Amino acid sequence: MRNDLYPQFTTLDGMAIKSLYVAIQQEDGWRIALIDKMLHTQRSSLQHAKESRLSGQRLIKLAKALYPWLEFDQLEAILIQYSAIGTLATVHTWINFLLGNDVEQTIHGYLAAAVSFCVEDASKLLNTPYEEKNTLIERMTDVLLTTWKKFNVPGSATFQHELLHNIGPVPTLLNRLI
Repeated sequence: MRNDLYPQFTTLDGMAIKSLYVAIQQEDGWRIALIDKMLHTQRSSLQHAKESRLSGQRLIKLAKALYPWLEFDQLEAILIQYSAIGTLATVHTWINFLLGNDVEQTIHGYLAAAVSFCVEDASKLLNTPYEEKNTLIERMTDVLLTTWKKFNVPGSATFQHELLHNIGPVPTLLNRLI
């Protein structure tokens, strides 16, 4: 998990959440959709596309039930207008922004949830005892947050083209969207 997922969570998702905060503050729907599409293409497969869209929709539905006063029309309109997916990171960021959480709280919550989901999913297959599972979640979350703190340097508030270029096929998507 450290080798495969941690760079994905910190380098890609963490920085995307920071950039989404800026785009939401500036009411820049195009940039919100662009970041969402970049997140989606980093994990693209037909199965993942369906799962990603469903997960985002489920999170919006849950958030609407928990926080009926929050406004999701603008996000849903952006996703439709730009044919974006609505990845978990995008929807999670939107919800936390509307709830008034700062960007670091949002990133920490997202990273903790991501670790928890991965461990829970794997423990179903491995039939891991409850006590071991929780200890593993705590330990891995601490390591991930430490990794994020090392990676997150001042001035890295935008989703930089150079960062994306080093990660993978995003420039192709970026060029198509521009």
